[in-house]
Amino acid sequence: MKTLMERAIVEALLTYMEKRGINQNGLAEMLGWTPSDLNDTLKERKGIGKNRQSFLEERLGKPFKDELLLKINEFYGTKKLQLHQVAELPSKYKDSKGIITDLEQEYIEKLLAIFRGINQQAKLAVKSTIDALYHHRKDKNEIRTS
Repeated sequence: MKTLMERAIVEALLTYMEKRGINQNGLAEMLGWTPSDLNDTLKERKGIGKNRQSFLEERLGKPFKDELLLKINEFYGTKKLQLHQVAELPSKYKDSKGIITDLEQEYIEKLLAIFRGINQQAKLAVKSTIDALYHHRKDKNEIRTS
């Protein structure tokens, strides 16, 4: 059985190719891999270690990293992960309760700036908006609270 991270990387690679209209041969060429090496990776016959993951992130850049974070979030949000599965994720992808993307981190920092600031009206507006949206969420991808 492949690790959660390896499954997320494979899914991110497939989405990356689809969004850019690249076939396996094109991606293999971009990576400097043989088509059969890439195929073995995508079919999960070949493992993806930390070095290979770093190589993919470096070679494919931010678009791939973003896809990878989204896939990790999908796996985390749609499945009850066991403790060892969360533990296997690199620390750059998680906090104590799950996974934080760069976009989430950016908005967390903005919210903290508002809540720690002196503008009481801004604090009230943010709290009211969050409360209204939180109570009316219906999306299946919403955050689950336990």
